[in-house]
Amino acid sequence: DKAAGRSVMSSLARLATCNLNQWAMDFRGNLERIEASIREAKAAGCTFRTGPELEVTGYSCEDSFLEADTLAHAWESLAALLASDLTDGILCDIGMPVMHRNVSYNCRVVLLNRRVVGVRPKVCLANDGNYREMRYFTPWFIDPTSPGYGALEQYYLPRIVRELTGQRTVPIGIFAVAALDTALAFETCEELFTPLAPHIALSLDGVEIIANGSGSHHQLRKLQTRIDLVRGATAKAGGVYLYANQKGCDGGRLYFDGCAMAWVNGECVAQGSQFEGLDEVEVVVATVSLSDVRAFRASFIARSSQAASAASIPRVEVDFALTLPYADQLCSAPSRPSPPRLHSAMEEIALGPSGWLWDYLRRSGQRGYFLPLSGGADSSSTAALVAALWGRAAPSSGPDPDLSPSRCLREGGGHVPASGRGAGRGIGAVAVARTRRRAARHQAGRLHAARLARLVRQGARDLLHGVRVLRRRDAGARGATRRADRLPAHLHQHRRHAVCRLRDVCGDGGALGRRAQRGGQAAARDEDQAARLRRAHAEPGAAKHPGPLPDGDGVLYGAADAVGDRRRRDDGGRLAPRAWLRERRRGAARLLHKVRLLGRRPEPDRRRQQARPQGVPRVGRTRARDRGARARRRRAPQRRADGRRRRAARRGGHGHVVRRAGRAGLLPQGRAVRAALDLPQAARPLGRRTRAHAVHPREGRRRAGHV
Repeated sequence: DKAAGRSVMSSLARLATCNLNQWAMDFRGNLERIEASIREAKAAGCTFRTGPELEVTGYSCEDSFLEADTLAHAWESLAALLASDLTDGILCDIGMPVMHRNVSYNCRVVLLNRRVVGVRPKVCLANDGNYREMRYFTPWFIDPTSPGYGALEQYYLPRIVRELTGQRTVPIGIFAVAALDTALAFETCEELFTPLAPHIALSLDGVEIIANGSGSHHQLRKLQTRIDLVRGATAKAGGVYLYANQKGCDGGRLYFDGCAMAWVNGECVAQGSQFEGLDEVEVVVATVSLSDVRAFRASFIARSSQAASAASIPRVEVDFALTLPYADQLCSAPSRPSPPRLHSAMEEIALGPSGWLWDYLRRSGQRGYFLPLSGGADSSSTAALVAALWGRAAPSSGPDPDLSPSRCLREGGGHVPASGRGAGRGIGAVAVARTRRRAARHQAGRLHAARLARLVRQGARDLLHGVRVLRRRDAGARGATRRADRLPAHLHQHRRHAVCRLRDVCGDGGALGRRAQRGGQAAARDEDQAARLRRAHAEPGAAKHPGPLPDGDGVLYGAADAVGDRRRRDDGGRLAPRAWLRERRRGAARLLHKVRLLGRRPEPDRRRQQARPQGVPRVGRTRARDRGARARRRRAPQRRADGRRRRAARRGGHGHVVRRAGRAGLLPQGRAVRAALDLPQAARPLGRRTRAHAVHPREGRRRAGHV
């Protein structure tokens, strides 16, 4: 029987995969590119065509996938394909989002002869790095207890498709298309990268052709990973593997690098471009021999043993043959294998970003880039990328004149360079000229700023000199000699120069002057409030604090006027802030000891006249003195010591000793303790004391422990 012999010999199949430069949410443009790829595949005599992931809507739609309009427009695009004759005589694999039972899935929809064969949802979603598919879609659930990938469900088609095809439901799930001469199944992008990839179970169940629609972005040396995975998938289990990918920038930050491939039994038989060419549609056609696949698998005994006990994958039968007609096979030959083409790292760095720049330029509606050059590594690298873009997108390099950058320049009335090198020289010259003009404009501003800075520095030096002179005068006023200070004549000149130089910078008319004026007014208000508080609580003999210095113009002009005021005299009662603080601390210590001792004075210790108490003194336990001790205290040397102590007390020095921590220490005292701390006149005891803790008086009462 000649017909039976011809069916046995029918082993050549011509298959097509493609790279499409899709735009996110550009339904009309995406549909036109899908139709163009199907036409090219049919013109090449292909019986199967696969496309990228989510090619109907574009991959980077992001939150638009959550809107019902996106799904509705996707089905409208698919209905337009079914309404035409493009699917006649070719099995088409289209990527689009589908909602089933109110759950969104990332799916592959299979079309043939203006009908829907089935819907295949994605099992493993990409949700790491730049991918966020779990935000928009749900992975297809597979019951682990069921054999294979579970049973198929029925999907109800939308009305617009039902009216065209007459179908009401189609199967949805993981299935294989059973043609008259072979079996074909599908993977989607991330499923290839998983440890338990679906192609393992599919190949063991006898599926000979596996199509992978992907949306993989460019990453340095990532193509090598894809090639290794596809080579391993076909080298272990045999079979035909078709890989499709998106290409270009679809509206986001990612750049999809294409590189559609066809592999047979671990060998590459067809490969598309990764960066070369800026065209919208690239179809890769491969003629494969299914007899080679069957022979490879049959010779692998270990694989055959596993396949004999493998679970069965559900199949959807179609009345269609994927192999070529017998007459066409006589004049056809399988595609010859060749090593895969890989770019170097430097080539990827130059070609990838330059392709992204071109897509972003034409899709944003701009007519060019402004390229500032500083001479550094960043700007030089950017200039090299722009030059690489013009070298790739020269008018003679592209078959479609509407896609060349010269179209943008013609619309803007600009000069169209004859080559990429000329365009690169023009870009560099324009950028350098603009950078030089910008530098010239800012040169005058820099000189003016330098002059202003010099004036400010000179004024600050004069101001500091005047403040130093003022401090020296205050220090001299606190000395023992009270004399009239006389300002040298050259300081008057410094004061006048300081005021003249700083008037323009910090005057009332400038921003700095207004800010300084506000600061001076605030300081004056604070000083007035502090003075009122001091007057309300002041007592005779208390030291007065000078208060904070004013800010802004008050400091500048106040310092200069103070330096030049010859008639100014110190009042004698004004103390420097540091000396005033020191006096307050001494008074606090004296008052603390007086309160603790309740007015009683300890026995003096001539060996520790210069000691200082540290911390709160603890009164030591005393012992009863006998008559001999009281007699010894009345001796002449003791009387002389008592005289020295009294004289020191009148001068405000340290004359009392208290026993603390097992040793004696001096108790500082003065005449203005209570006045310094603004405390009331009477100081009551903090608690009762026993006789054992009584402090011996220095004079007056002699009996120990008397309260």
